Amino acid sequence: MTHRRDIKHILFTFFYLFTPLISMGFSSCHDVSEDIPPSSKITVQYAGDSLRILVLGNSFSVDGTAYMEEIVHALHLDHQRFCLYNGFIGSGGIQEWTDTFNACDTVKLTRMAGGIDMIDVAPLKEIIQQPWEVCVILQGSHQSYKWNSFEQRTPHLISLIKSLCPNQQVKIAYAMPWSHTVVNTPTELPGNIKCTWKLYEEHVIDIIIPVGIAIQNAREAHLDNGKYLTRDDWHICYGAGRYIAACTWYEALLEPFFHVSILDSDVLHPLTTSEQEDPTSLPVDETNRRLCQQCAYQAVQSPLKVTELNGK
Repeated sequence: MTHRRDIKHILFTFFYLFTPLISMGFSSCHDVSEDIPPSSKITVQYAGDSLRILVLGNSFSVDGTAYMEEIVHALHLDHQRFCLYNGFIGSGGIQEWTDTFNACDTVKLTRMAGGIDMIDVAPLKEIIQQPWEVCVILQGSHQSYKWNSFEQRTPHLISLIKSLCPNQQVKIAYAMPWSHTVVNTPTELPGNIKCTWKLYEEHVIDIIIPVGIAIQNAREAHLDNGKYLTRDDWHICYGAGRYIAACTWYEALLEPFFHVSILDSDVLHPLTTSEQEDPTSLPVDETNRRLCQQCAYQAVQSPLKVTELNGK
């Protein structure tokens, strides 16, 4: 395992430092600002005493929020003060959710965490016409590093959300996905960073959920399940992968509301019976709990910059 991990780290370093981005197909994002984005935390302030979060998502948002209720319960927070509902379209992103709206298709939401009841089966227009405080959007991970998949479509979807949501102060968040395999990372990671920065720089989004940065923090810290923290070279692994993602969602969205950080908490995730059946699963225990939390916490502190952690 150690030998394989070292080889992967060497490969990543080689590709990241020496492979020209243009030759790797990054030219679709060439018009994104080349300025180095700021690495400071984005301050989030909520006005009310309740927090309702809608996610227009895909399998990456399922992975990212699967352990959210578990975390909130372990931190002894009042789950009746918030809710997080996830809408799912397989491989869905900006265009697919816009198409769903235009077609008046019925959407079924899954409550991933929290105790506030919301309408969870209705046409997307009716779903949006509820008093959400935050609406999270995602891009399909196969397009998330290509700016031309955002520039025309994203403003239209967000204008629909802001015109229909009765909360005129609704915040728009974007969940940055993780890059896939070690071979893909030199293309996807810089692209994800620059496209996310472009959305924020142009005031399209208010909040960044930097899951991609948190997962890369973990990879750089040599947290490894033998498959680059994925379970299928695509989706994040059960256990540590999903835990880091959920900690990042929590720290970006819920910490500013509850004012309780995940960092240095005693929250663990022993693998469930079904997760144990997957050989790529990696339990969260006392040996890696703090590192997982550090990866998420530091990502939110520096949402567009991979941070070197000491692995302890």
